[in-house]
Amino acid sequence: MKHNKKKFLFFYFPFFLFTLFLFSNEGQDEDAFPITPLPVIENQLQDAEAKFEEAKKMFNPYYAGPLLTPSANNVPPGKFNIQPYLFFTNTFAVYDQNRCSVNIDDIWTINHVFIFQAGLLNWLDLSFTPQVIYNTQNSQHATYLGDTQITLGFQIAHEGPYMPAIRATLGENFPSGKYQKLNQKKNGIDGTGTGSYETIFSMNLSKIFWWFTTHPFRLRASFNYIIPSMVHVKNFNVYGGGFNTKGKIRPGNQIQIDTSLELSLTQKWVFALDLIYAYQNHSSFSGRKGITTKGSEAFVGTPFNDSLSCAPAIEYNPTSRMGFLAGVWFTITGRNSGNFVSGILTMTYLW
Repeated sequence: MKHNKKKFLFFYFPFFLFTLFLFSNEGQDEDAFPITPLPVIENQLQDAEAKFEEAKKMFNPYYAGPLLTPSANNVPPGKFNIQPYLFFTNTFAVYDQNRCSVNIDDIWTINHVFIFQAGLLNWLDLSFTPQVIYNTQNSQHATYLGDTQITLGFQIAHEGPYMPAIRATLGENFPSGKYQKLNQKKNGIDGTGTGSYETIFSMNLSKIFWWFTTHPFRLRASFNYIIPSMVHVKNFNVYGGGFNTKGKIRPGNQIQIDTSLELSLTQKWVFALDLIYAYQNHSSFSGRKGITTKGSEAFVGTPFNDSLSCAPAIEYNPTSRMGFLAGVWFTITGRNSGNFVSGILTMTYLW
């Protein structure tokens, strides 16, 4: 009997203590993790379902960029991008220094611009932009090259959830367009260049916003400062002049601010809008002014000028690498500048 009692204590007493320990822990777990009431669970499920329905309306947008405001993203290294443009422009008036629009004989212009970009490094790309310009006015016609631009792009920051993409560029305009020894009978429409080497400093920013609406939108901004070199001119030129004109023009520095909005209607269809302000200081002349066709002293140089213009457009982007754009660019106001309306067609392709 004594032996059985010892056996009971040896085998069953530890089992009894272990069972008590389990029950005591189970009670503690219930206190530590109380059961969530059913109404709370139901509210959580409804909230999750609402977020899911909202997410189903969202999409990953395709953007080709607006018509005019430049990109804040370099072309990736080893990749290439092309973007040909066609501008069909009618300059029908000029703004005087009081911002009054004064009618002139219509100048029609067809400008073909071709942008070629190549990605060189993770932080560097290269752009090459030649152009050809056709002008006509009062049965006079002229077709020449325009100025050519070469640009280096430096990627400063990539876009993040709350960080915009930031890109700085350094460009140079080369005077490949016709700018002097113009035909006096053509009234200046054969002038297609500035004659100046222009150094262009730009800072571009871009950000896609997702959290305000189910239709994402992208904002861009570009701040540009342009420093032209001195130009030697002879006879009739884009700055004025006449017979026997000879001297130097110092073109005024320029500031240009481009802003844009791209609103996604669907993944592939986008409404785009550019708003552009440009200002240029006056251009001064030193040398022999020459005489006009009427025998009076010629004027050489240009006054300061500015303009505010707008360019709405529609984008169709069949893929993330290809896009087509069509829109209209027109002036809103200006001083000592042209009053114009321009139809624009362009496409972009990355490979």
